[in-house]
Amino acid sequence: MFRKRMQTAILSLIVGVVSLSGCATQRLQRHGAVIAIPAASIPEYKELHAATWPGVLRLIDRTNMHNYSIYLGAVAPQRHYLFAYYEYTGRNFDADMARMKKDPTMQQWWKRTDPLQRPLPTRQEGEWWAQWQEVFHHEGPAYRPSQMKSRHGSIIGLRQESLLAYTQLHAAVWPGVLAALDQVNIRNYSIYLGQIEPGEYLLFSYFEYIGDDFSGDVARMGDEVTRLWWTYTDPLQIRLPGTPAGQQWKAIEEVFHTD
Repeated sequence: MFRKRMQTAILSLIVGVVSLSGCATQRLQRHGAVIAIPAASIPEYKELHAATWPGVLRLIDRTNMHNYSIYLGAVAPQRHYLFAYYEYTGRNFDADMARMKKDPTMQQWWKRTDPLQRPLPTRQEGEWWAQWQEVFHHEGPAYRPSQMKSRHGSIIGLRQESLLAYTQLHAAVWPGVLAALDQVNIRNYSIYLGQIEPGEYLLFSYFEYIGDDFSGDVARMGDEVTRLWWTYTDPLQIRLPGTPAGQQWKAIEEVFHTD
């Protein structure tokens, strides 16, 4: 019971941190959501999203969802998940989502996609995709849309006993770390936290790159301040199977995007 209360308190703190870090007058909302997918369903899912129906794309735009990406990643062999990031620019999210649910084209689309997915056991009542909490965001340097060269998603585990330490660190990321992100041309960087199974926590990150040499810029990221930051954050995390040697976060594949 004590452990359950502690988890509830920690997650309440996470929500509070997210609320305090956002601007009350800012209309743009960022969302991260996650759902499981069986390995056998992946080819059909990718095929469908490589040629998403025009009516679905139009509806996404009309309901004020933009910069929408879906990533595919494996937490372990035969444990595959879909990770979604999108931005909402409307005035009434619930009303727009209700309008989407009533749309005949979207209903037909979901008849194709829903059987391919497996909702998380940790999702809230009424959710299909589990909505995760944003625990970090850095807007980064100003840019023009034409400058955006690539989008990136990645995942890593988080130790249950490290929830409070991780969220507190990311509520006040060191200025030197944020400056290093800017210097290597990373912007619109968000990290989301959730449970894929009860007690099994995962972080999903999304960011955009606006430079000309991604590999070179990432190699420059290890400045003295950032390396010191990693000595605090790395022990809180759990590297996932299949993560390449020398990397902490595991890159995941983008299977859908719409502007």
